[in-house]
Amino acid sequence: MVSLGALEPGELVLLTVAIVGLVPVILRYTDEAKWFTLGYCCLVVGAVATNVEALVLGDVFNFVEHAFGLLGSGVAFAYAAYDRRERLSAAEEAGLGGSETLGGSDAVEG
Repeated sequence: MVSLGALEPGELVLLTVAIVGLVPVILRYTDEAKWFTLGYCCLVVGAVATNVEALVLGDVFNFVEHAFGLLGSGVAFAYAAYDRRERLSAAEEAGLGGSETLGGSDAVEG
């Protein structure tokens, strides 16, 4: 029988923070932030897998943690940065230049 005592407190805290942090990420989802959302979801998968691996199928969930959780989030965040830069470059070339955000509001100087 598997004992919950095998779980490490630090990893449980990580899982709790990851799941709680998922709420605002999902609530504030936009098409522009889809790669960030995917990257964060990969981190949550990694946090779940790191806790489950202490209970059952350690090697399988260790692979899931590293392949999907860590590698997946790294690729998603890297592509999110690339996609964001491409959107800003396209907006600048289209004459919308100078703005740091595509859909953001401009601050009124006074």
